[in-house]
Amino acid sequence: LLPQSKQSSSYSDRDTTEEESESLDDMDFLSRQKKLQAEAKMALAMAKPMAKMQVEVEKQNRKKSPVADLLPHMPHISECLMKRSLKPTDLRDMTIGQLQVIVNDLHSQIESLNEELVQLLLIRDELHTEQDAMLVDIEDLTR
Repeated sequence: LLPQSKQSSSYSDRDTTEEESESLDDMDFLSRQKKLQAEAKMALAMAKPMAKMQVEVEKQNRKKSPVADLLPHMPHISECLMKRSLKPTDLRDMTIGQLQVIVNDLHSQIESLNEELVQLLLIRDELHTEQDAMLVDIEDLTR
């Protein structure tokens, strides 16, 4: 409370031209603040639909499993592998070699997905840090 009361008393000591320029700066600051708030609200409103669209694009761009190429005589198995919905009856009809190929492919997919997850988590942490810094800056500006 004390710094604000000192600040308001210092404003009364200034010339009228300084007060007018200060009020213009305040109005400019308030209009910029309102504009930024509106942009932030718009961006937040668009975030969820944009994320959904990005997930769909990534699903479509996902590479075809190499196991599908190794099992050309079993097209329904290849499709099930892509959808990740193998049935126990499908597995019973396969040889141990074919099952081993599927297991190896699944292990490599797990490894690549884990690596991708780690990278995405690192990016998320960086973004959270940036967001925290921005929030601190905004708080300082609003004071």
